[in-house]
Parts: sequence; C-alpha cells; structure tokens
Amino acid sequence: MGRETYAFLTGLFVIILGAASIIAALWLGNYGEEYKSYYVVTQGAVSGLNPESTVLFRGVNAGKVSSISFDPEDRRNILVRVELNEDLPITHGTYAMLRVQALTGLAQVELFDTGEQPEPLPTDPDNPARIPLRPSLFDKLTESGQDILSQLGVLANRLNSVLNESNRERIQRILESVAIAAEQLATLEESMDEMLAEMPALTGEAQRMMAGITRLTDDLGIAVKEIRGLARNTEDLITAGSSAGDVVVQSTLPKVNALLDETRSIAVNVRHLSDMLRDDPRILLLGPPKQVPGPGEPGFQEPK
Repeated sequence: MGRETYAFLTGLFVIILGAASIIAALWLGNYGEEYKSYYVVTQGAVSGLNPESTVLFRGVNAGKVSSISFDPEDRRNILVRVELNEDLPITHGTYAMLRVQALTGLAQVELFDTGEQPEPLPTDPDNPARIPLRPSLFDKLTESGQDILSQLGVLANRLNSVLNESNRERIQRILESVAIAAEQLATLEESMDEMLAEMPALTGEAQRMMAGITRLTDDLGIAVKEIRGLARNTEDLITAGSSAGDVVVQSTLPKVNALLDETRSIAVNVRHLSDMLRDDPRILLLGPPKQVPGPGEPGFQEPK
C-alpha cells in the first residue's frame, strides 16, 4: 500500500470523525430547537443548582438552566435563568420548586401549575418573565428546624419539671396502688368463679320458688273470686239497709220527735211542780195559791 493510500485513509478518518463530532454537538446542544427564556426568582438558597442543570415540567424534561445571578434591582433575589421549550404551557399560575438528588446532592428545577390562572405568561429574551420559586418540603423542614429544636427544649424542661423527685415518688405510689388493685381484682375473679359454680343450685332453688309463687298465684285467684262474691253480697246488704233507713227516716223518726216533745213538756211541768213544793209544801193540802190578777185581767185593782 502506497503513501498516497495512507494519506487518503487518514483524511477520510478525519472527515468522518469531524462529522460525528458536529452531529454529537448538535444532538447534545439541542440545536435547531426554539426556547423561551424565563427567570426563576427566589430569596432562599439554591444549593446544588448549577448552569446546565435540568429543568422539568411536571416530571417531563422541559429545558435547562442557563445562568444563575443576583438581581441588580434587589440583591436579596437570586435570578435563575432557564431556557424552556417553546411549546410548554407556562401560565401565570406556574411556579417552581427545587428537587435535590439524594446521592449526588445536585438540584433540578421542577415546574408545576396550579391551574387557577390559566392565562399564558408572556416573556421576552431581553426581559424574561419571572416564575416564583416556592420552598420545598426539605426547605420548610430546614427553616422550621430551629423552632422545632426550641420546642423540643421547652418540652424537655417541662418533662424534667414533671418528673422531679416528688412526682416520681407519686408515680411509684400510683403504680403500687395499681398492683394492689390488680391483686384484688384477681381475688374478686376467684370469688366470681366460686359464685358461678354455685349458680346451678341457686337456679334450682329459684325454679322451686317460682313453682311456689305459681301455686300462690292460683290461690290468690280463688281468693279474689270469693272476695268478689262477698262484695256482691255486701252490696245487696247495703241496698237493703238503705231501704230500711228510708222507712225509719220517713215514718219512725217523726213519731219519735213528737214523743220527745211531749216528754220534754211533761218534764217541764214536773220541774215546775217540784219548785212549787220546795217553796210551799202546803199546796198539797190547800192547793196552789191564788194568783193576783194582773193589769187587764178581771179583778185587777190598781194600787192606791
């Protein structure tokens, strides 16, 4: 093989290698695709985020980070410039969060959309629109870690105050009381077992008692029937007594009243006679004294 052949093969290899390099560069650089520029704005830390970091939109590869810088108008803000695919539905409700990879510590920007503001977010390469970066769960835990530690300190102090010497003694006494109560409960369970063992005999006695109560109920039924008959006889007797009372009231009582009036008159006369005999016993022989006629009576004479 001559020198010319080696030169030709070498030139062909260089041409093929250059073409492959250009194709690889175009493929890796995504040349030919159109992008829109946006700023992801935050006042927090962006640790692990670097230029060329991947940008995801709801888990789908959507672009890359082109630069990271401070906002010249407000130095507290960090501006992360991202280049996103032109066909992404970026709206006023779109927001960003950092996703940190556990093993490498590198961060990615992931975009989400609430859907509350569906209007498209216009942007300009010279003045890109701004997308807010919300803190992730890890950031929230990091920010609230100090508060959690403070609260844990307060909790520890309260536990120390609760578990002081006197309270520990009280807890010990409570535990002893619980142990005694458990022993008493076991004794009570044994007593209950003995009582349950005697339940069959008690059940037999209860059955015999119920049989006696049944017989007593039958006797009471017979007695109730007899009492009802006696009540009917008593009702008849009361009716007869009521008729006899009417006869006594209507016929006998008027006669008794007349006899009583006559007896009262005789008693008055006898009393009058007794008074006269007490004053002058001679009236039994001479008769009653003559009464001096009063005014208006025959033989009345006015005193002179």
